[in-house]
Amino acid sequence: MASSTAVLLRRLHEESRIEIIARARAQFPGSNEELLSLAEEYEAIAPRLRGRFLETFGLFTDDFDSPEGSRLSLAVSPETGGFLRNMVLSQWPARILELGSSCGVSTLYFADALRTLGRGVVIATERDPLKCARLRDHVGTAGLDAHVDIREGDVFETVAELDGHFDMVFIDVWADAYLKLFTQIEHLLRPGSIVLADNMYTAEDVVRPYKHYLDDDPRFSTTTLDFESGIEFTVVVSRADMASQGACRDGAQ
Repeated sequence: MASSTAVLLRRLHEESRIEIIARARAQFPGSNEELLSLAEEYEAIAPRLRGRFLETFGLFTDDFDSPEGSRLSLAVSPETGGFLRNMVLSQWPARILELGSSCGVSTLYFADALRTLGRGVVIATERDPLKCARLRDHVGTAGLDAHVDIREGDVFETVAELDGHFDMVFIDVWADAYLKLFTQIEHLLRPGSIVLADNMYTAEDVVRPYKHYLDDDPRFSTTTLDFESGIEFTVVVSRADMASQGACRDGAQ
C-alpha cells in the first residue's frame, strides 16, 4: 500500500473510532468507567454475539437514515479493510461495485488494491453530498482517481442506470435495504462474481431476509465470515436464466 494512502487511512480510522466512542457515550446512561468496561467486554466476546450484546445496552440501532446516522462516517474497521484489499488482490476484478461508500474508507482499500494490480475500477455510490465531497477529497489525496468512479445520488436510482457486469460487489448501506438492493443488481452478476455484505452480526435481525434469500437459492453459495461485524461472503454459481431453465427441465421430467 502506498505510504500516503496508509497515512490517510490511519487518520480516517482514528476519526471513526472517536465518532463511535462519542456516539456510545451519548447513548449510554452509565459512567465513563462502566462504558470502558463495556467496551472491553465487547472486544472479548465472539463477533457473532456482538450485535445482541450492543442491543442489550441500547447501543445499537439501525439508524443510518436518521440525522445522526447520516453524519457518521461509518467506516469499515482496519481488519475489514485489509480483508477487502486482499480479496481484490486475490481475485483480480475488473469492475467492483460499492454500495454505500460513505467517506471512502472501504473505497480506498479497494482502489489501492486495483492500483497495485494496475487495472480495474470501483464504482463508489453515496447519496449524501457532504460525504461525497469528502470521498472525492480522500480519493484525490491518495492519488486513486484513475481507479474510482464516484456516483452521487440515491443508490437505487444509481444501480438502475448500470449495465455490463461486476466481478465483485460490496454492500454496506441501510441494513433493511440489503435484499431489495441485491435483487436489483442480480442481473449485473455472472457466475464467479463475489458479493460481500457487511453488518451481518451487528444488524442480524434486519438483514435476515437477505440471508434467507441467499441460503434458499441454489444460484448462490453463501457463508457468514465470523469476524468483525460479520461479512456475508457469497459466490454466484449460476445466472438467473440458467436456474430457470433448470427448474423447467426438472418439471418436465
